[in-house]
Amino acid sequence: MAASWLPDLRAGSVFVSPTSIVAGAGASRQAGDLVRGRLRAPEGTVLVVADDVVLNSELADPALESLVTAGYRTEIIHGLGSEPNSEVIDRAAGTSRGAGALAVVGIGGGSVLDSAKLLALLLRNPGSVAQWVGAVEPQAGVAPLLLMPTTCGTGSEATRIAMVTVDGAKRASSCASFIPDTVVIDQNLVASLPSGVVASTGMDALAHAAESLMSTARSPMSAHHALRAIELLTGNLELATRGDSDSLASCLWASHLAGQALNAGVVLGHSLAYCLAYECPMPHGTACALVLPYCIAYNAGLDDGLARALALSLTSGSSASLRAAAATVKDLTARIGLPTTLDEAGVAPGTEESLAERCVTEYPRPTNPEPLHVGRLTALARAMRSGDLDTAFAAGRQCSASRSVPK
Repeated sequence: MAASWLPDLRAGSVFVSPTSIVAGAGASRQAGDLVRGRLRAPEGTVLVVADDVVLNSELADPALESLVTAGYRTEIIHGLGSEPNSEVIDRAAGTSRGAGALAVVGIGGGSVLDSAKLLALLLRNPGSVAQWVGAVEPQAGVAPLLLMPTTCGTGSEATRIAMVTVDGAKRASSCASFIPDTVVIDQNLVASLPSGVVASTGMDALAHAAESLMSTARSPMSAHHALRAIELLTGNLELATRGDSDSLASCLWASHLAGQALNAGVVLGHSLAYCLAYECPMPHGTACALVLPYCIAYNAGLDDGLARALALSLTSGSSASLRAAAATVKDLTARIGLPTTLDEAGVAPGTEESLAERCVTEYPRPTNPEPLHVGRLTALARAMRSGDLDTAFAAGRQCSASRSVPK
């Protein structure tokens, strides 16, 4: 008999993931061999899209040296910033096209890996990045991709999504070909991460796992990956922020598993996170951490089996209550030094209604189990102001009640 939290096993589903995952301490030293053997790129130029901090700290050196040893020329794209916009990507695309690169290697956090995906698309296709937002199927495909994450959070190396800021707003480009040929999971690349980065990106991964489990587009595989990612993160994230190497490695794996689960789609939490960042710029993972308990509250009407599985995973088995799960997430967020309320995050008072309206109009989530409603989201945002989970769950119960009323 199937577990009660699994989607209907008779229904059709598609689970996508990288072709190969090469893991282990020092695995980035295999970059050259992987580009030749897995990506099948002949001799020529490889585009390396890298985070400035990773370059300056020499973390990228083993991969770069491996590429040169394998006979490749490297064109390095850096200076992308923490949130690349369309102008930055288009300038980099001009350089990339001029270099005649055959393949793309991305080394960095989520924004860098997203940029690598977009540049792999623009290498083979005309136009600017703004012309490639939404669901796209580029006629010429994308250049072969090798991605190496250097944070414990985004899971971008496993997803079909690339985010870019266009005209001041976060926009997503969704393309099945963004899922790379090869991923390298090298714990050496996260060994020296500052605790604040571990905290923020780790909570981003936790949000990916929890939200993908709530998604109406989840599959049996995405659900399995999500639950395993939650287990690894709740058991290791706090220690990882203190520099424990084994816990950091576990969080890196959890981030990747959550990234694979993320292909089922995220839900309300990420919409709220984008809207928070619009009102008050903050790291994406920090925004995701703040809103996750309230996302759980809004979706409190989940199927009983799914709700129980989600709650037990988030509370490490101590409670089957979503209310307790939301409180557990909020407490973890506070313990690792991230804000848990709009006031703590510095979001200006009086923005609750505009935040709710932006959420519904600009970032609708058809995969969210509850419809997004401005009035209920405004009430939810007001609960987020002071951290009132009881009021947040009242808004969630209102959603569930309205869904059960015959039309």
